[in-house]
Amino acid sequence: MVAFAPSDVPSSVNSVEKLIVWANSLMDELHPSVTAIEASGVAERVCASGLFKITATDPVTWRAISRTSIPIGSSWRRGNAKIWTFAQDISSQAIPTEYKS
Repeated sequence: MVAFAPSDVPSSVNSVEKLIVWANSLMDELHPSVTAIEASGVAERVCASGLFKITATDPVTWRAISRTSIPIGSSWRRGNAKIWTFAQDISSQAIPTEYKS
């Protein structure tokens, strides 16, 4: 589990959109080589996040595009709890200091 305290999240993260970009960027930073088998013999990175220049729009825009694969405990189908409570750990790394400000 990548543990955090609410005080670890920078005060500039004040929307769900910013929280998603912050969390996905952090997970990508911590797990650049961690993979999971998601299809018959196909290994995918569990966290990938990057900035992409989208030129098919006018005006041209930059977008943060992320993909995260988090294991979910199989008991989620039998429980009444929210789905995120069944998320399982990818690692136990600490949040780097530069992500806290």
